[in-house]
Amino acid sequence: MTSSQTGKNLEDIQEMNRSLVIRLLQRFKSISRVEIAKQSGLNQATVTNIISDFLQWGLVRETGWIAGARGRRSIAVELAGENYIIIGVRLARKYFSVGIFDLSGKCYEKLEKKINLEDKAETVLRSIQDQILQQMKRYNERTIVGIGIALPGPFIKNEGHIALLTETSGWQNIEIIESLQESTGLRVFLEHDANAAVLAEWCFAQNYDVKIPIMCIMAGQGIGAGIMDKGKIFTGDLGIAGEIGHMSINYDGPKCECGNRGCLEMYCSTISIQKDIRARLQEHPESKCRKDSNISEIIEAYKSGDVLAREVVNLAAQYLGYGISSLINIINPGKIIIGDELSKAGVDFLAVILETVKQRVLPKLYDNTQIILSQLDDDTALIGTCMLVIEEALQQTEVFVQKEKYGG
Repeated sequence: MTSSQTGKNLEDIQEMNRSLVIRLLQRFKSISRVEIAKQSGLNQATVTNIISDFLQWGLVRETGWIAGARGRRSIAVELAGENYIIIGVRLARKYFSVGIFDLSGKCYEKLEKKINLEDKAETVLRSIQDQILQQMKRYNERTIVGIGIALPGPFIKNEGHIALLTETSGWQNIEIIESLQESTGLRVFLEHDANAAVLAEWCFAQNYDVKIPIMCIMAGQGIGAGIMDKGKIFTGDLGIAGEIGHMSINYDGPKCECGNRGCLEMYCSTISIQKDIRARLQEHPESKCRKDSNISEIIEAYKSGDVLAREVVNLAAQYLGYGISSLINIINPGKIIIGDELSKAGVDFLAVILETVKQRVLPKLYDNTQIILSQLDDDTALIGTCMLVIEEALQQTEVFVQKEKYGG
């Protein structure tokens, strides 16, 4: 085997280093070059060169002196986020959302549009395109870096296609990148929603040790996991690593659209919870839940002590705990972060998961795996599209060097 099969070109290493510095600037807000070197493991000269480029491109600015180790003072830098705009999109089964971000991760605005399950994929994509074009007109005085889109899975990243979107159809043959790049003139980057979420957690959440492997589980209309180790997302051969929603927890369970039986998301997604609520309503006429209750209403009933909601949501938490137990044994992450719609069920929901996992993994593993709810207040997958675009754009830096206004 030749070295070229496993080695990295100088350009690849440079892009990785720039990406790491950007992440640290997002995470620590204002930070010195010395501290960047310490946190990243890069040598001081490399950090100095990267920051010099960033200053020239208008990506960062110096903010004044700060105290360092042993009383030494250093000049801090921060992202000049407002100079560049990113359009982020999250596609789910029943809605899509569009957000406008700057490089620091600040969200200027967000909108959400409902998707009817009978809508064709082409119709939904046109609606997304219309919203993007409207935002481009509103922000045409700024440099728009690109469009990041978080997609549900299974998503074949290497081909840019959604392989399967349960509860709907028609997405398998949609050329998302080509269609949106042609209509907007912007570069478009796609990522699995759980991978986008783990990027957001790594970059923007506080009090995490960035050196330990983390996993972000998106518990919403589907179930997926983003896995990050040493600042890199593990994607697998085709880019679908972390597609835990189609991990079987019951070999003789109901048939899933993917062809498997007893898939995890059939037991603990928001869609499965809503179906379970509808099926059991006759047994609980006193319940606040209705046949058409959305997941927010069910969670509100859960928190208020509604018997039916408690039974159904806690059962879903148990099933999610079964899946997490297997993931701990297979991947051994140091931290598992549960996000998306079901994380809003709160500490009682988490307590059921923790107790389930505790019963099913070795005590040493349980004690060394922190399982928490996401600390980010908003849609982590949508937030992660911001970081996705930045990382991809750093591979082709002309948008920063020339401040070319795509679509402006």
